[in-house]
Amino acid sequence: MDLHHPLVQSLLLPLVVSFMVTGMLRGALGPVQGRRWASAGAALAIVGTAAWQLGWRLPPGTLTERLPWIFAAAALLGFVLELMRASRRAEWLAAGVLWALILAVVATRAFPLLVGMLLLGLAVMRAVLREHAARADAAAVLVVVSLGLAAAAMLAGSALLFELSLALAASVAGCALWLWPIVRIAFGASGVVAASLSWLALMLATIRLTDVRLLTLLLLSGAFTSGPLVRWGRGRLQRRAPPPGGRARTWVEPLIVALVAAAWTAAALAFAVWGASEMPSAADDPYYKPKW
Repeated sequence: MDLHHPLVQSLLLPLVVSFMVTGMLRGALGPVQGRRWASAGAALAIVGTAAWQLGWRLPPGTLTERLPWIFAAAALLGFVLELMRASRRAEWLAAGVLWALILAVVATRAFPLLVGMLLLGLAVMRAVLREHAARADAAAVLVVVSLGLAAAAMLAGSALLFELSLALAASVAGCALWLWPIVRIAFGASGVVAASLSWLALMLATIRLTDVRLLTLLLLSGAFTSGPLVRWGRGRLQRRAPPPGGRARTWVEPLIVALVAAAWTAAALAFAVWGASEMPSAADDPYYKPKW
């Protein structure tokens, strides 16, 4: 097996590492601590895959060279918050501070756009952290939106961002297999903070390095409302019919949340394709150099 093949690096490797490390942590740390810390397997897979693909550059110069360090900082923050048993509000505030620092370090756009990106990141983190740690809803949304970001990067011609986004989706999916269809771990701060901030960092890189339209990424971000939308719809239906059993909701709800997130993602990609069709074809430009 060629470990340097793009599909191995960006799909198989992070999926297997995340699944195995999550299971090892759960088994080695016992039924209580193992359940809490198991989602750190996703964070380790995210950081390890980025380091494998990009390496560690000191000092990092370009935005892509900074991405592994950003992922590592997000993972470290998640570990600290898990160790402190921080509340969801404290997790949100700490993640917001780190997101603001990331924007200050890597963003060079106009101030209004920076403020908008800061608010968008805070909203995304708020939506993810409001999900219950013992449900697979947050993991399902992160997998779907990461795949959507990978597709957007592919449409924009960036192989590197495509592979990194695909690796993020695979890392979260490997951990999510321990959350669905049977919940055996908690998707706590050690995993969710790293995954969410990594997605935001990749979204920022997509804005900076490609010609993907901002509205496409805003539609992708809208997918993080899928969990609240599904629960709101379920509440409306329960007024007319008796609710299903708790065990049924445990495995059915993440599927519905993923489908709603997929609808947001499909709308974003449809807009991206429509926008690309209105632009002049790069193949007609003799100076065009593919980003692949």
